[in-house]
Amino acid sequence: MNRDFCFGFTSPDDRLPFGKSGYAYILNHPPPRHQPPFFSLTKVTLTHVAFESCQQFTADPLSTRQQPTETTIPPVNLKSKLQQKLKVAQVLGIKRVLLLPFALLYVGTLLLLSRILQVRIHPIVNSRIGHFATNTELTLLKIRETRKNSKTKTLEIGCATSVVSVNSELERMWKRELKFSTGDWGWLINDICKRVQNRGFYQESTANDKEGRLISFPPALEFTTEQELIGRKFLKNVDVIDENKIVCLNVRDNAFLSQSEALEWSKTRDWSYHDYRDSEISTYVAAAESLAEMGYTVFRMGAIVKEPLDSRHPRIIDYATNGMRTEFLDIYLGAKCKFCVSTGTGWDSIPQIFRRPSMYVNLLPHFAKECLVRDLLIFPKSLAMTKEEFDIPLKHLFELGFATSFYTDLFTQAGVVMRDLSSEELVEAVTEMAQRVEGTFVETLEQKEMQAKLKHILSTHPKLQPSPNYDPIRAQVASCFLSRYPNFLDGLD
Repeated sequence: MNRDFCFGFTSPDDRLPFGKSGYAYILNHPPPRHQPPFFSLTKVTLTHVAFESCQQFTADPLSTRQQPTETTIPPVNLKSKLQQKLKVAQVLGIKRVLLLPFALLYVGTLLLLSRILQVRIHPIVNSRIGHFATNTELTLLKIRETRKNSKTKTLEIGCATSVVSVNSELERMWKRELKFSTGDWGWLINDICKRVQNRGFYQESTANDKEGRLISFPPALEFTTEQELIGRKFLKNVDVIDENKIVCLNVRDNAFLSQSEALEWSKTRDWSYHDYRDSEISTYVAAAESLAEMGYTVFRMGAIVKEPLDSRHPRIIDYATNGMRTEFLDIYLGAKCKFCVSTGTGWDSIPQIFRRPSMYVNLLPHFAKECLVRDLLIFPKSLAMTKEEFDIPLKHLFELGFATSFYTDLFTQAGVVMRDLSSEELVEAVTEMAQRVEGTFVETLEQKEMQAKLKHILSTHPKLQPSPNYDPIRAQVASCFLSRYPNFLDGLD
């Protein structure tokens, strides 16, 4: 089959977990020599349908190629094919079905243009606040850097991966800096372009700042005069005495993903594999009150949370539950805080893109790559084989595969006990963070030696680095953690 590409339909959620139903189309340029062309309308539950235009096919639902033994045309069941197409049209919706021919024509035009100038399609991952913030910031900084350093003409086009953005205010702010298509049109353009096998055409979206652009470049976003007035008026109304002494506290629980509107994921999706990241907000009261006694106003952040933050301190504001929350203030507070204390969720990407210092507490996994390349202070959760045993040292975490594990089941099946930080440890952690930000923290000689040893391990260990120093290590573990767990580095050089 000698075609440029062929196409089908896809559901709004083409990242369905195994066992869920959905349809996906695959666009392919002519296949490599000696390989049969393939095209499938693939249902994720291991069924496939070949279009009549494809006389040979290979179904590839789970990345296991099933090579055809003959080149004969499969028998055509018109009724079955019509039912399948109607199902796909129902999943897509009438609006996308009507837009599809125009979207294909648009993408075809871009492919023709790519023969005379560089055309780059950038996915804007707008269904999750973390990716919408960090990935888009890194995309925009890369575009600006490329234009500055290259004389080649380029056409940079952004396309939203979700019909609805998780934060409409952030969408408006990004559109002032980067033009990208949204709604059904943007979704279709993105979904077609990611199937095109044209090197350099469809760009990768990442939250991994290996190149250090977040350090080398200033923030891409700025507030308008009107936005500044709205933000300052809010701070005045809640009696914030010093706008330069705001701390945002962001503690993850399982309420948001289980109760929020499904954007580009199945409504019945089981999110329990993230449970290892959760914490109890009640354990943070003492830490929040310690910061308040230092003169900080502490805002407890969150869109949907399980429990309120129970404190009567006048400088602690449970913004997540008291009815004050807006999408604009989610951005404004994150941008204006002196620093952020978080458990490692999506929202803390807002302080990140505005270059505000951040500390991660109760973090798991201990050393995810996206965290290590960031300028972070980390106090991780503790892991033990039983409640009575000492905490597992880093050497054993590497051996067991827990230092970078992202799934709750891997911990529970191994019989590992996850221990959250105590209230006392959290007070120590936020106190160290405040002192570091204020420039008053003094590290002991022993802590300096342990920090240097840990950085060397993280920079060279084969469980983290494909080769020594492949990924830069910019994050730092809290010195109070190393003092509390002096055996954490035992057995490693």
